[in-house]
Amino acid sequence: METPIFEKGLQVKNMSWQECSDQQRIATILRQSIKNDRVAHAYLFAGGRGVGKRRVAMQLGKSLLCLRQDGDSCDQCHHCLRINSGNHPDFHLVEPDGASIKIDQIRGLQKEFSLRAVESKRKVYILDHADKMTVQAANSLLKFLEEPGSEVTAILLTENPHQMLPTILSRCQVMHFAELPFEKRVGLLKSEGLYEPLVRNACQITADLGQARELCQAEWFAQFRNQVLQLNEDVLEKGSHALVGLQEKIVKNDQGTQGISNLLDLYIYWLRDILFFHMDRKQDILNLDQLEAMGRQALRCSKTWLLRAIQIVMGTKDRLARHANPQLTLERMIIELQEV
Repeated sequence: METPIFEKGLQVKNMSWQECSDQQRIATILRQSIKNDRVAHAYLFAGGRGVGKRRVAMQLGKSLLCLRQDGDSCDQCHHCLRINSGNHPDFHLVEPDGASIKIDQIRGLQKEFSLRAVESKRKVYILDHADKMTVQAANSLLKFLEEPGSEVTAILLTENPHQMLPTILSRCQVMHFAELPFEKRVGLLKSEGLYEPLVRNACQITADLGQARELCQAEWFAQFRNQVLQLNEDVLEKGSHALVGLQEKIVKNDQGTQGISNLLDLYIYWLRDILFFHMDRKQDILNLDQLEAMGRQALRCSKTWLLRAIQIVMGTKDRLARHANPQLTLERMIIELQEV
């Protein structure tokens, strides 16, 4: 089935700027911009995974279309209700079609730009993972950014602003999203009764509380943490067990490529914990419940080996992000680790 050029009727739950309190500074700036009728024609929200870029973008779009026009959404007017139900024709989302945002998707938006808004005075478009536009798509988007219509607002989201064309960056109001402090995230999730070592690992992987909570509650995430300990044990033994375990427990996991990425993150943090154990920095260790096993492995790997191993695993993550074959890439990682 053909992938839609963009999603019409983007659904947003009942919310207001109060729901964006983790990004209070940005929320205040955007709300005041709407109240003072000083909204930019294009924004670029830059920040790490899970810092709330998409949530703020959706709230901005909803506030712009709300009939009350006081800088926030009322959740009572016709536009707010249609957005809440996912049925507003002037509020659209563009996401990567596979690995990238393609030129046909941007051309579809340009066609929409040429039309008057159906129900409101404004159209709002969110481009998620905007850094994943193909070169052709990015160049095509420049036409809109260079000749903006007063009734159109574009909101680009990215974790990698350095990968965006400078000409696009120069035509957007760039807003940098700050992460909620690590210990605050940990404290909030611990207060919900979640297991602290899982919480600390999850909060390293994502800055989003909701995503971290889901990881902590997922059985596979806890299993992956245990598998990482055994994986490093097998690597240190320099036998074939590591490759066998890789095939049986990791490559065939039910979480797909994202699951492998999360597992590699857990492996990096395990290696880092052993390094901290060497340096007597136990206050920085994530896997506090595995100090005994950590100590045993620390006796068998030097700081030099650990630093090189972390580099190898990070390089593996990078290759997988560029769509390398998962099994071959992970097998290469094991061989490189055993040869250090």
